[in-house]
Amino acid sequence: MKKVILCAVALLVATVGFAQFNDSDVVQIGILNTSDVDQTGLFNESNVNQIGLANDSEVDQLGILNDSYVAQLGAGNNSNVDQRGRRNESVTTQIGALNYSEVDQRGRRNVSRVDQAGIANYADVEQRGRRNDANVYQRGILNGAAITQVGRRNDADAIQLGALNLSWTLQEGRRNDTYALQVGIGNLAAAHQLGRGNTNTTLQFGVGNWAATDQHGVRNDSDLLQIGLGNGSWTEQYGVINDSDVLQVGLYNFSYTHQHGLGHMSTVTQFGAGNTSIVNQHNGGGL
Repeated sequence: MKKVILCAVALLVATVGFAQFNDSDVVQIGILNTSDVDQTGLFNESNVNQIGLANDSEVDQLGILNDSYVAQLGAGNNSNVDQRGRRNESVTTQIGALNYSEVDQRGRRNVSRVDQAGIANYADVEQRGRRNDANVYQRGILNGAAITQVGRRNDADAIQLGALNLSWTLQEGRRNDTYALQVGIGNLAAAHQLGRGNTNTTLQFGVGNWAATDQHGVRNDSDLLQIGLGNGSWTEQYGVINDSDVLQVGLYNFSYTHQHGLGHMSTVTQFGAGNTSIVNQHNGGGL
């Protein structure tokens, strides 16, 4: 009987110790800050630091070895982190007022970094799969960025400096890469990548420029630079190893590029105001 009791006690102690492998640290300095941390699993780690007024942080971790770090400095900032799986990593930094960040990770070894400084910036990162990497960097007022990654080893960056800039990225597949840089006011960048090894770079400097890129296939490449006011670019690549380069400098220039098939190359250069370019490329024989 004595042995049975000792075994039961040992099992209880081991179970309690086993359940305490998660680690949570919360530091709050200020008034009306709120932090909610829920951890289920093993070796999950959460760090929350809040300084200021009425900042809110929520962290949910389910799985093994997930890591979340949240730092909030200012007033009314809001951060939500949801991690499910193994070895996911999230870093959220908010400085200013009324910034909002949402990070949702499902899978293994996904990495998200959100860095916001300013007023009322918005960031949404959703990752499904393995080893996806997303970065959002915002400086200014009312900028918005959304990144969704489904697959493996996709990489997306959204950098916004200014006000009212919008960036949207959807990646489906493997090893796709997109980079969006917006400097100014009211610029819009949208990118969709479906397939493997597609790359997209969008650089916008000015006011009210917009760009949309849609890539389906393998190793397509699109590069765009817009400088000025109200320039617009629409690029479609469906196939394998197509290449598109667009340069727009001025006012209200428009470019449309459609590539369907294998190995097409297109370069569009526009300087001035109100220029329009339309490019359609297809292989023969229905390719």
